[in-house]
Amino acid sequence: MIRSLSGTVTAVGDEYIALDVSGFGLEVFASGSLLSKAVAGEFLTCAAYLQVTDSGMALFGFSDERERALFLELTQVKTMGGKLSIALLRHLDVETIVQAIIAEDSSRLAVQGLGPKRAERICFELKSKAQKAQKGFGAILGAPGLARTAGGSGSLDSGVAAGLVGLGFSQSEAFRAISSCKAEFPEREWTEETLMMSALTKMQRISAR
Repeated sequence: MIRSLSGTVTAVGDEYIALDVSGFGLEVFASGSLLSKAVAGEFLTCAAYLQVTDSGMALFGFSDERERALFLELTQVKTMGGKLSIALLRHLDVETIVQAIIAEDSSRLAVQGLGPKRAERICFELKSKAQKAQKGFGAILGAPGLARTAGGSGSLDSGVAAGLVGLGFSQSEAFRAISSCKAEFPEREWTEETLMMSALTKMQRISAR
């Protein structure tokens, strides 16, 4: 699985960047934030996802892992493929998309290339998952007021695990990563934000092996 790419930017288009990675010229459909960072002739590292479908393969690039995680959630929505999902991330940032889903404000998601009906479907299919994982999304997004201290270890672990499950990991994987983080740093005063980010980083390292 491709999780990241590093190379020299050879071209920047309206929807994609071209990267020279060890002599291979790759076309990467990019999020808006990644497009804004890409400069022809400069070195660039980005989060990435390789999608393989019956019609072929496509590479998608993101400025960070939270964009990648949201992209993967969007692609699970009926009629939302990779191209439409990256189009949404090209027009809106992660915070705006997640807040619109939770508020069922589909009008904020109806951007160029993605009409009102698909926007409504995104809210319909992801709202319950976003609500269930709201604390987890908040930690990933760095949203103020959503990170809580570890007043109760059980509730803290459950909240973080729910956020990780909402992002596509299994419950057993989530609790295993949480336990591993706590065992590695037993003296740390964990918050939902710090535990979520540490567990997510650990799980990404494991999956990359």
